[in-house]
Amino acid sequence: MQAIILAAGFGTRLRPLTDNTPKALVKCAGKCMIDHAIDYLESYGFDRIIINVHHFGEQIIDHIKSQHYKAEIIISDERSALKDTGGALVAALPLMNEEESILIFNTDVITDLNLHELASAHESSDSSATLIVQERESTRKLVFNAENHLIGWHNYKTEESIGSIKNAPESSFFAFSGIHMIDRSLVERFAEIYGDRPFPMIPAYLSCIDEVNIQAFKARKETVWLETGSQERLKEAEEWVKNGRC
Repeated sequence: MQAIILAAGFGTRLRPLTDNTPKALVKCAGKCMIDHAIDYLESYGFDRIIINVHHFGEQIIDHIKSQHYKAEIIISDERSALKDTGGALVAALPLMNEEESILIFNTDVITDLNLHELASAHESSDSSATLIVQERESTRKLVFNAENHLIGWHNYKTEESIGSIKNAPESSFFAFSGIHMIDRSLVERFAEIYGDRPFPMIPAYLSCIDEVNIQAFKARKETVWLETGSQERLKEAEEWVKNGRC
């Protein structure tokens, strides 16, 4: 199986830790975040892992070269221009193998989500992408219909909405975790639409919901999902890891 770890961001909320270090190399319980991510993916059988780099990208490249991983690690070099998530996928297309899907994972996430369940749900469906969602507080949520297909998006702060969600029940609104699986064919479709321009994924998904199915994979309530994008959240993740839960 193949995955891409998004490691190109500036990590501004982690400053001053990221003043001279990429967030992928910030340590959580003594271990770089990128190594937590790789170990986690390897434990589920991912044997081909693409990593995109931009901010202090040479440090990440040097770190990868100094380590010994079970998986094949491939660098997608974005040091000349940051691509956003969608653009990063398109840029990495030549590096992907011919499998029908690829997992998108963020370097700043610590989780115990069962990726076998995610992969099974995606491969057994007719959906072009499967988005991991959660029942948690968020100012922005995705909306799914009774068939579990993405139909829209809502911003609670601005009351802005996309899609036909006026009569959708509150139980169909979910927070996006940032982890998803996508068919290669859909990445190729985005490449035709956007070319080499940077673009975010959620608007791209929403732009094609009338033509392809995008489904939700609802994480179990007990699933741990810790985003270490701020120092406060990094400390929370460190406590979880130090307690031997990861």
